[in-house]
Amino acid sequence: MSIVKIERIHFHTFDSLRFLSFLLVFLSHCIIPESNFLHSFSKAGKIGVSFFFVLSGFLITYILLLEKLNNQNRVRLKNFFLRRTLRIWPLYYAMVLFAMCTPFILSALKLPYSNEGYQPRWIFTMTFLENYVAMYKDMVPNVSPINVMWSLCVEEHFYIIWGLIFYFISIKNIPKLIVICILISFISRIIYEQRGIPSLDILSNIQYFAFGAVPAYIFVFHKEIIEKTEKISVLYKYTFAVFTLLFIFMITNFAIITDKKISSIILAILFSVMILSTLGKKNAFKISDNGIMAQLGKYTYGLYLIHAICVQLFNKIGAMYELHWFVVILSSFSSTVLLSYLSYHLFEKQFLKLKKA
Repeated sequence: MSIVKIERIHFHTFDSLRFLSFLLVFLSHCIIPESNFLHSFSKAGKIGVSFFFVLSGFLITYILLLEKLNNQNRVRLKNFFLRRTLRIWPLYYAMVLFAMCTPFILSALKLPYSNEGYQPRWIFTMTFLENYVAMYKDMVPNVSPINVMWSLCVEEHFYIIWGLIFYFISIKNIPKLIVICILISFISRIIYEQRGIPSLDILSNIQYFAFGAVPAYIFVFHKEIIEKTEKISVLYKYTFAVFTLLFIFMITNFAIITDKKISSIILAILFSVMILSTLGKKNAFKISDNGIMAQLGKYTYGLYLIHAICVQLFNKIGAMYELHWFVVILSSFSSTVLLSYLSYHLFEKQFLKLKKA
């Protein structure tokens, strides 16, 4: 008897959600006057990163679940790791090479060096361990885009851990895995908080990936729940989305929740429910794939890495020539989009083609 394989599907709205997450990160690195409303969202950079983690948790769990279902409860680790490598490594190492050349570039442009942060340890950067150096020193590197690469280190560690766990674990034990990961993350944050250690590793952030895994598991194994969410009025779903944005605004601007462990759990739950509310073919809550946010969302990986360079560059130029802050931000954003577009089509895409080979 032949086995009918489950085909992977494209999830609408995800590219737009990625772009919105990137926008929070982008604004957090810009210099915005306190009198402007954008300043209220410029404090939510790490929240944008946490949403990236939840989305990754969903997509990677979904991919691995299909792997197990389509290959007699087995995961082809070589294939899984190769696909992740082709997506992450080329641009990552290209940006590391650029960072190594940064001192020469700044000298050629006669721009000042950054005095904030520490000098990167290149051996740790090359091996996706820079986040642990940042944790030890309690600061980020002083070279762009190494200063934002801690999250990519966490992502890489998640791919390895999740892939290996799914290789050995049975499908029936996945709910237990999710609960254990949430507990591990919560306990890790308690310990780090007591010792004054920043939460920049996989242990303290694995709760986000675990909460992302929840809607993935539901989508694959509990279609009845998806059918029920499809019937929920779109008004309620958009109200929930607005509530999530308001919650982000409130916790970053007012001390409504001072315990970061609790706020991180709440955010992870909100993001997980947000993803769940977009699933299903008949779902009315979606952002068109033809919209500008979705189109830009396709380049999110490049946007995330390249924006750190562009923002720092134009911040320095703006300070030297006393440019208006909005001109600096607009220049930073425009150059980031242009370079990310070129990077994707001229560089990254050449490696992505190998995934299909």
